Amino acid sequence: MTWNNENLRQLAENHTGWVVESEGDCLSISNDEGVDAFVYVGEKQIVVESILFPVSQVDDVAALNEMVLQTHQLVPLTAIAIKNIGGENYYVAFGALSVSSKDEVVIEEVETLFSNVGDFLDLYADHFETEGVA
Repeated sequence: MTWNNENLRQLAENHTGWVVESEGDCLSISNDEGVDAFVYVGEKQIVVESILFPVSQVDDVAALNEMVLQTHQLVPLTAIAIKNIGGENYYVAFGALSVSSKDEVVIEEVETLFSNVGDFLDLYADHFETEGVA
């Protein structure tokens, strides 16, 4: 099967504890712990991402970026990037997989991202102001 927003939405809606909404060209999936993931289905890949915190809340961006580059591989199946959203830069956690991935692989990617968001926030907490962070 090749994934699209509609069949991916159906898969996600069948997962206990997830709330699924359409937001433009992506799906928003929230778990029962309040973590949000945004899922984009492209021609060749599915990208699952979650906002971590704004760059503006980081005390020393260069130091955090160096730490991210040295440690992000400690958290499986998820990478970190900086993305501009609404005119502000944010650190985001993301994973990507093929549009022909099996159902269980898609579910695993979203579940892993949900789990890894907390790990990243704990790992990098010394580098940002915690007020207003996910």
